[in-house]
Amino acid sequence: MSRPSARSETRPPSSRSPCRLPALGLAASLRLALLLGLAGLAAAVGGSAAAPPLMAQHAAQTAPQSPIPDPATVTPEAWQEDLAFLAARISEQHPNPWHHVTRQEFEAAVRRLQARIPELGYPRILVGLMQIVALLGPGDGHSRVRLEPPFIGALYPLRLQWFSDGLYVRSASPEFVNLVGKRVLWVGGSKVDEAVERLRPVAAGDNAFHQRLGIPALMLMPEVMWGAGIADEPDRLKIVVEDAQGAQSSAVLTPSALPEGAHQLPNLGHDPLRLGAPDDWPTMWAPAEATPLYMSDPENWYWDRYLPEAGTQYVQFNVVGDKEDGESVDAFIERVLAAAERNGAERLVLDIRFNGGGNNFLARPIWHRLVGSDRWNEPGRLFVITGRHTFSAAQNLATILDEHTSAVFVGEPTGGSPNHYGDARAFRLPNSQLRVSVSTLYWQDGMPWDDRPWVPPDLAAELSAEDLHQNRDPALDAILALEPGVAIPSLIELLQGAYQGGGIEAAVESYRAYKSDPAHRFVNTERPMNEAGYFLLGEGLVTEAIQIFRLNVEAYPESGNVYDSLGEAYMEAGEREQAIENYEKSLEITPDNTNAVRMLKRLTNSE
Repeated sequence: MSRPSARSETRPPSSRSPCRLPALGLAASLRLALLLGLAGLAAAVGGSAAAPPLMAQHAAQTAPQSPIPDPATVTPEAWQEDLAFLAARISEQHPNPWHHVTRQEFEAAVRRLQARIPELGYPRILVGLMQIVALLGPGDGHSRVRLEPPFIGALYPLRLQWFSDGLYVRSASPEFVNLVGKRVLWVGGSKVDEAVERLRPVAAGDNAFHQRLGIPALMLMPEVMWGAGIADEPDRLKIVVEDAQGAQSSAVLTPSALPEGAHQLPNLGHDPLRLGAPDDWPTMWAPAEATPLYMSDPENWYWDRYLPEAGTQYVQFNVVGDKEDGESVDAFIERVLAAAERNGAERLVLDIRFNGGGNNFLARPIWHRLVGSDRWNEPGRLFVITGRHTFSAAQNLATILDEHTSAVFVGEPTGGSPNHYGDARAFRLPNSQLRVSVSTLYWQDGMPWDDRPWVPPDLAAELSAEDLHQNRDPALDAILALEPGVAIPSLIELLQGAYQGGGIEAAVESYRAYKSDPAHRFVNTERPMNEAGYFLLGEGLVTEAIQIFRLNVEAYPESGNVYDSLGEAYMEAGEREQAIENYEKSLEITPDNTNAVRMLKRLTNSE
């Protein structure tokens, strides 16, 4: 199994059978049939369905068909109808809803929630619906329940941020100023790590870094914390924090009502400085003369600055969209590259760490010019800063630059997946009027077999709480510490140099040094190591190939492919029992591995 397999078909068939759901009684069944008929009509002719797919990936606002009721007054029967409607709409609207969960597993989860709705009550029903949508899985962060008033009526008076060294209180209302800048240890009745794991099945996201953006926001919502069983009371939340010296303190929070007329909860993805906190709240970071460049103007959709001492043209690109009263993205990137040429810049830094997406096609001018540039598409010249905010159309840009340029990625992993589902279409559930977004298109800007959860940084440079407090930017600092125009050797290049200089032992030592370097902690080395092993195998260096494949097994014990490759090397070496053992292990992890089945038949028939 040395070659990756293609993804399954991602386009929907011409028709889909509806979800099979438990009987709801005659009256409810008639209402459900009517609702499903209306849903089909809406999908065929209505609303945003007519919008072309090249527009922004995020779901547009949808006005309620009727006044939104108090969620607590919606009857269990009405919630059951809403759940049935939701399940059918997901099956109908999503291009491939079973890419992560099987239809049978999905329907079983729906039946379980249907049966429990009468005993749950709001807001546990809300959390249950969030879990149903989140079953669509990784790579599908556009599909989500939209948490808006009145379904979320208040927030705890904090703003939380996940740093490399833990979850911290970034800001708080004045009465809780003593919590600001401290690391969170407990929320409700759970240690913070336990609370995070309980929220993961609720927090829709492309990957774990996308959830690092969303989970701290969910912790502010009383309905979610009570509904998920983390808060001990529906309107009180105990929090335990720790300061830098290890001293602990606690507070009991009560929620603060949302401002009058609020229709959207604080968008943490597009307000990176205050995280939606009011201006009078104390924070752990405040502007200063030493404010790092990346925090100087994050609300500006795109801007640039030349750093003469570093010979670097810095570009911050925060929204994939043309400014209404300013230059277009096309004009902006043309001007930036012309300025870089005039300035004699030796490197270009494209910072998309705060970019949550927009119109996919408006990013084309950027990657067109960079992919085709003899000046910038060179090792050591182009750098891309990414982070958990990098999502949707910005993720597509990152994927293309990763695939087609020599760019060095720095920072933290992207919040989006290289190949993912998007262009979510929003709709409202008929009784509660709860708004839900479900993806309608599959975006494959990476290779068909690229199932990575994110584009990883070549040089990891995550932000710590102390970095924020000290006004440091570890990502840009890491770039400026490099010599301009000097390529960073790849793992394969390092292994080749070590092997040529000292044989397989030196190559193994080089690999272990690479893997132990914190700067490479997000780099997935499985594929390059597999390629190195097969190169050695093709050269007849079977013993050396076995050593490389064994390193891969050590690093990726949950991958069926690494055992398959090691099995092939042992088979080439004539070590039959070892080959059988590894092929069986591969088959245990990936039961659909036809190559392992074929090789095992060959090996066992030779008895």
